[in-house]
Parts: sequence; structure tokens; C-alpha cells
Amino acid sequence: MNQNKPPRPARTTKKEKNANGQGTVYWSESRKRWISQFTDVQGKRRSKVCLRKTEAQTWLEEQKRAKQFGQSTYSPYPNMTVKTFLNQWVEIQKQSIAPETYRSYKGTINVRIIPVIGEVKANSLTAQAVEALLGKMISDGYKPGTINGVYAVLRAAYRYAVRMGDLTINPMSKVRKPRGESVPTKHIPKLDFNKIYIEASLNPYLHARVEVGMMMGLRPGEVRGLKWTDVNWDESLITIERQLQRVTSEGLVYRPVKQREIRRIPVSTVQIQILKTHFDYQQMEKHNWVTDEGLIFPNTLGKPLDAKRDHKWWKELLKRANVPNYTIYQMRKTAFTHFANLGTSQATLLAFSGHSNLSTVMKHYAFATSEAMDIALAGMDELRPKTSENY
Repeated sequence: MNQNKPPRPARTTKKEKNANGQGTVYWSESRKRWISQFTDVQGKRRSKVCLRKTEAQTWLEEQKRAKQFGQSTYSPYPNMTVKTFLNQWVEIQKQSIAPETYRSYKGTINVRIIPVIGEVKANSLTAQAVEALLGKMISDGYKPGTINGVYAVLRAAYRYAVRMGDLTINPMSKVRKPRGESVPTKHIPKLDFNKIYIEASLNPYLHARVEVGMMMGLRPGEVRGLKWTDVNWDESLITIERQLQRVTSEGLVYRPVKQREIRRIPVSTVQIQILKTHFDYQQMEKHNWVTDEGLIFPNTLGKPLDAKRDHKWWKELLKRANVPNYTIYQMRKTAFTHFANLGTSQATLLAFSGHSNLSTVMKHYAFATSEAMDIALAGMDELRPKTSENY
């Protein structure tokens, strides 16, 4: 044995205390490990056993940094899976979101998320795992709207959980938002618009239904919720204050309009006459009804009209008009495309649409028509200075 080699200094068991509230790092002789201790934002004493002192110090700095920002690094539900977490979150949100939004969230969670990462612990989910999920959906050819739906649900759920202190880590803060954007469905072209409208005008019910959808621009749910008491015949106004929606376990129910703001829109003399004709014909058909709720567009028994039946007559109308298979919502987009191309003011567009954000209307509802583009080109021709080369 080398007698000249200095003896190895013994590690002390004395705690290396920092300033008050800054935690402690010390060597435990009995455990042969470094111990780091800290009182977190919840006032609970936390400990970490480490092999190296640098590891213990790093952990302590992480705890101090989290406490500085009012964050906890310990979840009260360490074993909760993504499946349990998301299902609990969506039920909490149910009371504050529309039924169709709730159904969309549930479908996204159960069909797109849970089968892939449902058994992962919610507090251990990584940004890499989420990006792998989104990347797989992209390579499998899912539409941007579906992919963005998964991203939006996970982002909203984790933001809520971290804010409430249920989870400590938000992996979505590091996840890149998918680049692809949904391509909005556009308006019905003028030629097909004409065919649909002319075919619908042969029946008073269909004529009125297409008028409020494709000329006034009401949402399908708002149309189904319209009552005759909403029509002010003397002042030529219609009040839109409710929509008819199907809610799971409740059936068809009346709910506030989407923006929760009642709006009153003017109607023209022609539109009043179209509605009046429909009203007169409806009175003659009431002998077949089993109830009367005063609806402008009920089903054949006078009851509230289900969305499936609303779509059915629309498909039948398209077939008779010999036009492509447009969606019923494209009536609304057609109305606001025409409004916009007629030079309607921004304030008027918002008043008719029920939206508070003009960019939403212009991006998703108002599109340039070929007729408007031809008019614009003709106008530019008129502005062009005359030269000897102009014909």
C-alpha cells in the first residue's frame, strides 16, 4: 500500500443549507446518496435522492425555478392516463360548450387520440409523442381539419389541467401546430344557384326554406328554430334568437344562437310575400299535424324538424334541379358571397351573419364570384388611359 497517498476525505453528513426557502442539498452516509430537499409552491416538502451532487443541485434549481413562476412540479394524479384525463376534462367542459362542440371533442378523443396514446400517463406525455401522432395522421392522409382538431383538443385540455394544478407539465407548449389548413367549402356557383332556386320555387315550403337559407344566410339550426312569432309582418323584420339542436340523451332542444346574441334583420317585400305564401299553404296542411309549436319549418307532423330530415329534402331538391351534391351549409356561404360581391358594407355583413369578427366572414363565407371578377376587369378596362394602341 502506498503510504504517501493522502487519505480520501470523508463526505460529511452535514446539510449544505441555502438561504431560507432555497432548499437543501446534503450527503446521506447511510444511503450513500446525495439528498436534495425543497418546499414547493404548495408548501409541501419534496425530496430527491441522487447518485451525484450535480444531479441533486440541478433538480433543486428546477424546483426553485418552478416555484418562482407559481408552478408545481408534482401532480396530485401521478398515475392518471391520457384516456382518463381527457374523458374527465371533456365532461367538465360540457356545461360551457355547445352540444355539437362536445360531440366533436368526444369523437376526436375516442377515435383519434385514445387508440394511440390513451394508456400513456398524462403527466408523462411528451411533445415528441404528440408530434408522432400528428405526423402519422398526416402520412395517413387525414384532412387538415381532423389533424388540427386533435391538436386543439390536446392543447386546450393540457392548458386547463396545468392551470388548475392537476398536471405539472404541458407537452403541447413545445408541439408545433400542424401547417396544413382546412380549405373552406365555397359558395354554390351562379348557374347551379339559379337551378336550385327555380326548382324550389315550385313548392311554397321549399321556396321559403331556400329563401332564408340561400338569400338571407341563416344557419341551418337557426332556420329549424324559427317560429312565426319571430316574423314582424308590419315592420318587415325577422328575429333570430334560437337554434334547434339534437343533444345526446335530451333529443331536439332549443338553444341560444351560436354567438348568444339575438339579432333582428330586415326582410324585403318580396321575402315577406314568399313567407306569407308559405304560411297560407301551411294552414291548409295542419289537419295532418299532431302538434303545433308555431314553427315556420316543422316536419310533416308539426313537430321540430330533425337535421337529418332537413338534409334529406335538400338532397332531393339538388337531384331534381340536376346539380352537383352541395352541402346544406353552402346555402349560407352563397348568401354572404353574394352580399359581399354586391359591395355590402362591413357592418351590414356582420349584422346579417351574426358574427362579431369580419375576418371570419370574409375567410369562411364570402368568396369572389366569376361574375364579380368580370365586372372588376371591365372596371379596370374603363380606368385604363386611352392610347393609340387601345381598341
